[in-house]
Amino acid sequence: NNDPFLRSCVPPGELSVEEAQDPFLVSIHIISDPGESQPLQEAIDKVLAWIHPDLPLFRVSERRAGRHRRRKPPKDSQPSLAVVLFLQEEYGEEQILQLYRMLQRPPWRHHHTEQVHGRFLPYLPCSQDYFTLAPGTPLWAIRPVHYGKEIVRFTIYCRHDNYADSLRLYELILRRSPSQKRADFCIFPIFSNLDVDIQFSLKRLPCDQNPVPTDSSVLEFRVKDIGELVPLLPNPCSPISEGRWQTEDHDGNKILLQ
Repeated sequence: NNDPFLRSCVPPGELSVEEAQDPFLVSIHIISDPGESQPLQEAIDKVLAWIHPDLPLFRVSERRAGRHRRRKPPKDSQPSLAVVLFLQEEYGEEQILQLYRMLQRPPWRHHHTEQVHGRFLPYLPCSQDYFTLAPGTPLWAIRPVHYGKEIVRFTIYCRHDNYADSLRLYELILRRSPSQKRADFCIFPIFSNLDVDIQFSLKRLPCDQNPVPTDSSVLEFRVKDIGELVPLLPNPCSPISEGRWQTEDHDGNKILLQ
């Protein structure tokens, strides 16, 4: 394969070479209001270029008409989908600060801040800021890493009671087990090469928190045999175009299967 991103792959687990070399096994489709797709796509591409210049994991397209404005969710509600970029600290504080400043400028907007446990870098606040591009789209955050590779991690926040069922569902769709697993968190390896890891994770929320599905974003998974998969899914699955089927997970997050 001549794609520079696919060279020097490290197959995760016992997957076939074809499966291990698919960095786009998981991607995110974002639906914008009319006329807004280009600035949103450019904003995402500029941020991902800090990890790798050839990493089209996000596709922005426009809905045909403006979205009906729904009642705003409670201020402390948790969007169900997040993207966390782990950046190498060794590249220098200026690079990480430049990206941090980029996320503070439009079309990015600050969503909320969480306290961080443990040591954080002296030139960053002792908290984790989350940003978003538009209503109904994922949260974004950056974190420095002190060793290892840079990481793009997709995270779904699960209702407390649905976490175990969600774990089984995504094991089924991804056809692999988590590489790390705790009672409230797990990580699935998606792709790895010499420069970057792509991961998918589930995070169990406390009993008193409920995730809100990101209604302008859809997770898309490449699957090997849709015919075998559909009867095993917990919710109805229907074709929406040639080669694409749509279903939902236990928390109401829309899923595209390609």
